[in-house]
Amino acid sequence: MTKTSKVVLSILLVVVVGLVGGYFGAGMRGGAGNTNSASAATEGSWIQKIRESGELRVGIASAPPMTGEQPDGTMGGPNVLPLKKLAEEIGVKYVPVAAEWSKMVAGLQADRFDVAAYLDSTSQRSLAIQFTVPVYRYEGAWLVRSDSGFKSTDDIVKAGKVTLATGTSYEPVITAMDVEVIGSESVPQAVTAMKAGRADAVFADLPTLANAAQQDSSLKIVMPNPEIFVQDSNYGVNENIDARSLQILNIAIQSAQNDGTLRTAFDEAGVITPETLGDLEMK
Repeated sequence: MTKTSKVVLSILLVVVVGLVGGYFGAGMRGGAGNTNSASAATEGSWIQKIRESGELRVGIASAPPMTGEQPDGTMGGPNVLPLKKLAEEIGVKYVPVAAEWSKMVAGLQADRFDVAAYLDSTSQRSLAIQFTVPVYRYEGAWLVRSDSGFKSTDDIVKAGKVTLATGTSYEPVITAMDVEVIGSESVPQAVTAMKAGRADAVFADLPTLANAAQQDSSLKIVMPNPEIFVQDSNYGVNENIDARSLQILNIAIQSAQNDGTLRTAFDEAGVITPETLGDLEMK
């Protein structure tokens, strides 16, 4: 081999080694990024965001006993049990955020919280956000004063004045009736308005109204016959949530339902159904 050939061969060898080294070096430098991408793809980008923030923020409006202010002053209730368990499982802090029914969707859109608890799925809301699978199904009911004599929806409509929490899924149903509707920020505030004589009845979900009747013997439940409102209650999430993260949320809900812990939480909180109304119902 000539001297010139040896020089050319040496140059080619240096180039090859440089190329190979650069390839593996780039692979090693990109290793962490690739791992993070794979993790986000496996868990879902929404769950990954929650992990990175270290918090699962849950918007909660007042509808006791399902949701409401707890003895420690924070918002909570049995409805959020699956979310508490999920936060524990993924190693983040569960953070309740006080909210109003009329501003739940806006709160999600403004990133004030990650999940909206006890939020009914409606066509109008689904144009702006997404929903999980149902957490609970409830019937709508009336709450009246025990001395009112009201025993049916017709009686209440004839009286002419009802109150409810604005921004709720049942508001359009009631406003379509031939009644005057007085809006309130929450169901408890609507109950207060009715007790003060500003309305003849309150319309809301049965568990919340039954809770009010349990605390005040001067109040009674009137169940609509036939039913005028039956609704699935879900969790609301941002419209941009990825499918994998939504699946994880749904599994958290279904697990709490299947293992009985959610039902137990409802029972311990005194959640009433039409079958367990008993003396709370107007006779």
